[in-house]
Amino acid sequence: MYPSARPRAMHALAQTALPSLSQITTSINTGPSQYSYTISTKKTTLLRYLGLLNPAPNKMKRIGDLPSNKIWFFDVRNVRCWSSFKLETMLGVPELRSLLLREVLCDELPTPPPVTYKPATEQHLRLAYRDYYGVKLNAALKSSMTQPALQMYSRHGGASLTTPDFTSCTSHELSPAGNNRVVGLILPNLQWKTEMRVGDSNERIKYLHGLARLQHLLRENNCRYGFIITEIELVCVRYGGNDTIYDAEREQAQTKFSSSHVTSSHHIPIFGFFEVTDSIPLRDNNTNPYGPLTMTAGLALWYLHMQAQDQALPGHEHWQIQVGTSAAMTRHKYVPTDPWVPKHSKVQGRVTTRLRGWVMAEDKVCQRLEAR
Repeated sequence: MYPSARPRAMHALAQTALPSLSQITTSINTGPSQYSYTISTKKTTLLRYLGLLNPAPNKMKRIGDLPSNKIWFFDVRNVRCWSSFKLETMLGVPELRSLLLREVLCDELPTPPPVTYKPATEQHLRLAYRDYYGVKLNAALKSSMTQPALQMYSRHGGASLTTPDFTSCTSHELSPAGNNRVVGLILPNLQWKTEMRVGDSNERIKYLHGLARLQHLLRENNCRYGFIITEIELVCVRYGGNDTIYDAEREQAQTKFSSSHVTSSHHIPIFGFFEVTDSIPLRDNNTNPYGPLTMTAGLALWYLHMQAQDQALPGHEHWQIQVGTSAAMTRHKYVPTDPWVPKHSKVQGRVTTRLRGWVMAEDKVCQRLEAR
């Protein structure tokens, strides 16, 4: 799964003295521990490479509204903080720490020029991020994994609410049917930002609608990991929770999940359940040799993708979930909706019922047509 580089104890890494650019060793403070990495004129490390300056596009001033009959904000029922998605956790995994601190030839890690301009459309933003984050992330993943390595691909064509902007899979998994391991969305800052979660009802609806779009894509691809990126921030998500969370909360639910169409609920996600990271500003970088190490967008995307390998990292969830067909009724695996989530209107309820046959996860189907 990983290139040959036997992990060493954390204290041994900290004590290793290696030359850097101009024979200077840089010490990175991560809190309770310090890690030393090195850069030469011909070598670097993934830790430094993924912490360089990022593109800084200006905010889009206008956005277009896209109609959809598949996305409803009230499909997102629970939003929790993904508190374990942090540097200490990432560096606490021996395999990941070894990869991040291992010297790599600079020629293997291209550095696209930073992008600073005014995007007029989401397509412009997607192209800029493809040419920067896509190039850097794919190079880092290729350096980190045995072949075929996980790679990120960008979508072609115009805007669509039901198509991901970025998908990630191995070359052996490329197919029109999807089944990607990670999916990503580009959303304008005017349309989605982390602060909307604590805003008024309209802002909370916008926030939930962005997550609802991502949920639709995650369920379509049967994958757990995804991200939303805007002009100013990146947010990574882990979808569906697990049976420990479900067992702890389902006693409050009016119904319990059961289905004769599946043999186990272990890989079935909790409908509408998200774990969301803190906002990761795109401007954050680790270019100051005397500053503290921060979770940059590059490091976060790499860490997210490293969790989507064939075998789950120790203490992490496997990337694959089991949604099944409409007949499996896996949406009936849910927990009570968070109190802060706005209620849908009667009009929205009637429209949703007409289009897909149900409104809330606990509802029975009243029409033949049902989306997953």
